[in-house]
This record gives sequence, structure tokens and C-alpha cells, in this order.
Amino acid sequence: MRLQSLISRIRGESQTIGLDIGHRLARVAVVGHKHGEKGTLLALEQDTVPEGIVVDNEIRNVSVLMDKVHALLSRAMPGGLDGDFIISVNWTSGILCDRILVKPVPKVPESELILQTAQGRSPFDDAGNVLDYSILDRRDDGTEAMIVAAKKDGLMSWINLFQALNIKLTAIDVDAFVLGNVYTASRMPSDSSAAGLPISDDDDDDSILLLNLGYSKSYAAFLRNGHFNTARSILGGSVYDLQEQLSGPLGISHEKGGELLMGGSNVKESGLDESKIKFATEFVFEEIAMKVDTALRYFSSSDNYRKPSKIVVTGGGSNIIGLVPFLADRLSLDAVQLNPFKAVQVDKERFRGIDWNAAASTYNVALGLALRRF
Repeated sequence: MRLQSLISRIRGESQTIGLDIGHRLARVAVVGHKHGEKGTLLALEQDTVPEGIVVDNEIRNVSVLMDKVHALLSRAMPGGLDGDFIISVNWTSGILCDRILVKPVPKVPESELILQTAQGRSPFDDAGNVLDYSILDRRDDGTEAMIVAAKKDGLMSWINLFQALNIKLTAIDVDAFVLGNVYTASRMPSDSSAAGLPISDDDDDDSILLLNLGYSKSYAAFLRNGHFNTARSILGGSVYDLQEQLSGPLGISHEKGGELLMGGSNVKESGLDESKIKFATEFVFEEIAMKVDTALRYFSSSDNYRKPSKIVVTGGGSNIIGLVPFLADRLSLDAVQLNPFKAVQVDKERFRGIDWNAAASTYNVALGLALRRF
């Protein structure tokens, strides 16, 4: 640790670097932290990841990704790579999660009891998994904990990458947990509106559905009383799938379907009949709405929870023109786009030219990671 960094730590100052590295994009967000103050956004950078470099959350070509990550961090942190580095793994990459209640045993440490209990349950007993846990509540009848298992091989590929970059990872998180933390943090009092950033009105809902529509994979995560509860993959609900579902009936290319969904090509320029586009788009929207409704019913019935009263949409799919209001109307729920920038102080003069609505879906996980303070 350099002298300046040590002095900053003594003053209660630090910075966290969140890295979200997916199959197509690598994104980094840097947030500065001061004691008693909201974090300050210091940097945002992104770069493309060549196809086949990261597959199912495992690195297949370390040298290429090393060059990408090094260049990305050099742009974001030209003054040097000081701070706490944290990455995430995707929920759909085989993450297991469950709640357990552990009763106290005299002279046996709580942590040992939790891990022993987890290892005695299938599929958490798989030797190829790495286990971790978080304490949810300590009650008279025992300790309630959330146990999490991730594939060891996948985690080691990331640890090895950063060791090769001579960077020590402070933590590895799960993106579904990160997005839940972003939602909670974004509901706190914010100066974002003064900075000219988009905001949404959030209330104290008991149950929230976080709908993450990624390019290749999607899932619905449920929060209850501000805490992660469970998540379900949504098969056929990724941005790629939606593009395919639109382009097929219209007889257009996959890329053109994406442009129509995201508003990059207007109807007149496409040369297609407007009524056909409208019909095909509504069909695609109805398909994703049905999948979300199935997830909602599962959550409501699994533990006798009431139906979530709000959908918070994130990921690249949150930028699909008209999808968020369609889901709100179709499912009779409030629906908003997740805005991670409400959780930090932002100097708009420092980040000129940024489309904040597009950036919200691009940097939600990276910024969510950077919100953590160590």
C-alpha cells in the first residue's frame, strides 16, 4: 500500500473498484468513499470482450482478457491501481442459494455450525462448490443464514486472472445480490435530481421483483423487506432471444431486430409495414410478460408471500422501447428502470456526454460492486 493510500485510509477515505466482466462487455466503475458521506462516482469505463473469451462465467483465454482488463483499468485509474477490487459472478452460472436455520450447540462456533449444516444438504455437499454464508437474523430458536454455493473452477479462473494482473481481489459477489443492494441504496436520499440524472419514485414495498434482462441470459430476483430472497432463471427471455423472436416473423436480420427493439432504427427507415412491426413487437412483449408472470406466481405461492407490488427492470433489456410500461400495464404492477446513479454523488460536468439512461443498464452491476466499502 502506497503512503498516500495509507494516509487516506487513516482519514477514513477509500475507493472501491467494481468490475463487471461478461461474455460481451467488460465494465468498470470507481467510487470514492469518505466517512459519513455518500460515495462519489470517480470513473466509468467499458470495452468489448471478444467472443469465446468468457463462457458460462469461466475464462477460456486468460492472456486476451488480461490485456482487456489492464487497458480498461488504466483508462479508469490513470493515477495508479489503488483501492479495493471486487468482481461478481452471474446468478445463472450455477449459483446455489438457500436459507437455513441453525440451532446453537454449546462450544461449537456459529460459523462452523452453519457450514456443517450446509455441507450436509444436497446439492451444497458437492465437493466442486465453494460455500459462503451471510447471517440474516439471530433469534431465540437459532441463527438464520443465507448459504451460497458457487463452482470452484469458475471462481479460480477469476482469481488466477487477477493474480496474473498483480491485483488482489477484496471480494467476489453474485450479481443478483449486487442488484438488490443497488436497489436498496438507490432509495436513499439522493442529490441525483440536482445533477440532472433520471430518477424514479420508489416506496417502501415489502416485496420487489428485480428483472435482469441480459443479452444472453435473464432472471427474476425477488427482494423481501429489502433483502434478497430467491431468484429464477427466465429461459428464452434474454435480449438475444427477444431479437430472434422479433426478427423471424418480420423476415429481417437479427441485428435489424435489435435496432428496432432499442429504437436505433425507426419504422420508416426499416421499410417495413408499421402494423406488422407493432403486432410482432407486442407478441414479443407478451411472451416475456408471460414468463415474468410465471415467476411472480411461483414466488407468491412458494412461501405464501404476497405478490410483489413493483417490478424493477435492469440489464440491456431495460432499454427496449416500450417494454417497461407494457409490463406495468400487462401485470398491473408499477414498473421502473433501475437507476444505480441515485446511490452516488455525480458531478455531471465530469461526465459530459453520457446518456444516463443507457449507462444505468450498462453499469448497474459494476457500480453496485463499487458501492461496497471495506
